[in-house]
Amino acid sequence: MSNVLWLAWNDVRLTARDKPAFLWLVALPIAMMWFFGAIGGGSERPLRLALDVLDEDGGWVARALVDEVRDDTIDLQEPAVAQAPGGAERRRLVVPAGFTAGVLAGERQVLRVEHVASGTTESNLAVQAHVVRAIARTIGRLATAKIEGGASAERYRDVAARPALVRLAVATAGRGTPVPRGREQSVPGMLTMTVLMMTLIYGAVFLTIEKQSGMLRRQSLVPMGRGRVILAKLIGRLILAALQIGVLVAAGRLLFGVSWGRSPAGLALLLLSYAIAVAGLATLLGAVVRNPAQASAVGWIVGMVLAALGGCWWPSEVMPAWMRAAAHVLPTAWAMDGFHGLITFGQGLPDVLVPAAALLGFGGAFSILAARLLRVS
Repeated sequence: MSNVLWLAWNDVRLTARDKPAFLWLVALPIAMMWFFGAIGGGSERPLRLALDVLDEDGGWVARALVDEVRDDTIDLQEPAVAQAPGGAERRRLVVPAGFTAGVLAGERQVLRVEHVASGTTESNLAVQAHVVRAIARTIGRLATAKIEGGASAERYRDVAARPALVRLAVATAGRGTPVPRGREQSVPGMLTMTVLMMTLIYGAVFLTIEKQSGMLRRQSLVPMGRGRVILAKLIGRLILAALQIGVLVAAGRLLFGVSWGRSPAGLALLLLSYAIAVAGLATLLGAVVRNPAQASAVGWIVGMVLAALGGCWWPSEVMPAWMRAAAHVLPTAWAMDGFHGLITFGQGLPDVLVPAAALLGFGGAFSILAARLLRVS
């Protein structure tokens, strides 16, 4: 058995000697975790909307309305100009002249919200809804002040300072969020993709080199035998995948603050099962391709396709139901199911048994095929 482990470790040593290995195995995955997490949004940072206010009135009702507009979700700037510093476009709320006098006289007033051409429909509607809510609060407090003795700036401030009679509390039912987003999606997604891709490429490339050079045949002639040589190749790719997984799990926690869930045992089982599936697939790829160029090209293509369909680039929850079901013919889909369950939904060891079993099944099937197709002589 010591010869098997030595031969397996030799494959890892050859990978470590490759100069670009650190870039492909560590630096690139971490950079992709950060990039896709940033563009995908993060649940830890609330949405902020930019809005300028051009108050052409200056009266106390106009000022009260502006105060109602201002809260933690709005980046408010006043007085507004045509463009913000640096030429960046911003939305603008225009309060017309005579607004305060018209409101106090009971006359209809028109406020104008000017949207920017580059703004999304969702963000524009969010600003409009925010302004409408501020108008409703202002009208309600004005009506209360008028009933209690007359609308004035002092009485309005007294009404505004009172605690709210009704409060709305919003919370997510159950555990986690419906759709993983930000780094909760990018960190496990990029880990799943890059471990698969790099193990496929490095594992298959070195195996084809050994086939071409005759090294694999010579290894099978020593007392180890063909079966132990194949086992060593599987273990070598398993070690390579496990080492990369360990580094990326630590990076996700220390660099990006991602919690890997409340079940260390469930996480360890899922990671080990995925490493076994990837090792089996890498050995199978090395068994069927003829040269390093083919191994590299096929490894990239297979890794990208399995990542896209398996939910590594985007949450599978946003995919059609039939596509989500079809994706489970791939190991990446089962791995992402397990990661989302642990990270986003707070599941434990019992909940990852099915994904882990599926991944072990993939690993076993790939390994059997590799053993049958790999020619060592």
